[in-house]
Amino acid sequence: MFKFGEGTLENEIKDTEMSFSEVPMFNSDIFPEEAMAFWDKQFESVPEISMKDILNRSEDEFSFDYDLSNMKELMDKFDNSKWADLSEDERMDLVEQLVSKIADILGLNEIPEVMYFEDDPSNCGCYYSDLNILGINICELSDPKELINTIPHELRHAFQEQRALNPETEMDYKYLTNFKNYISPLFTENGDCILFTDYQDQLVEAESRAFANLFSGEEMVA
Repeated sequence: MFKFGEGTLENEIKDTEMSFSEVPMFNSDIFPEEAMAFWDKQFESVPEISMKDILNRSEDEFSFDYDLSNMKELMDKFDNSKWADLSEDERMDLVEQLVSKIADILGLNEIPEVMYFEDDPSNCGCYYSDLNILGINICELSDPKELINTIPHELRHAFQEQRALNPETEMDYKYLTNFKNYISPLFTENGDCILFTDYQDQLVEAESRAFANLFSGEEMVA
């Protein structure tokens, strides 16, 4: 811990002559009530979040108020009958468009970069928060319905991360608590998955599935 008066600046501080007459005076139009409200905001107590707020959550709990009326035309292009006639480059271009649209809806500060990887089909995608990269399993380019499930799900994680970095609301602090105590599924040597229910039903995962459901309904995709 750095303490004032110690370290390389110690002699300079001791030799400095302080002249209070040189301290500038400022006029302020801020009323005392406004100043108090400002500092109350800065020092307001952090809400108490427990693991009870994080675990055993269901996607049915969550509702969203987003205007998706301008998404229909783009989502129609992910219909199986139309998707089959597209080249891989055309499919990738539509993925980029979908990522950009959803990032805008969520108010993300930066649109995540899309990168493709090869893995078991069970690994659909992931969001790398440190790099702001949306990873998509290349095999999903042949399954448009899986794409419109994976992309909004992972972008919701990007939103949650963004909110958790600068928490303001109680939900932001829940995101933060969940990420600090994130439950990943574990696999045994036999390939059996354990902790899957805990992983699936934690707040950030349940909410991300609920958000993805907005884009997979019949009203969005034929």
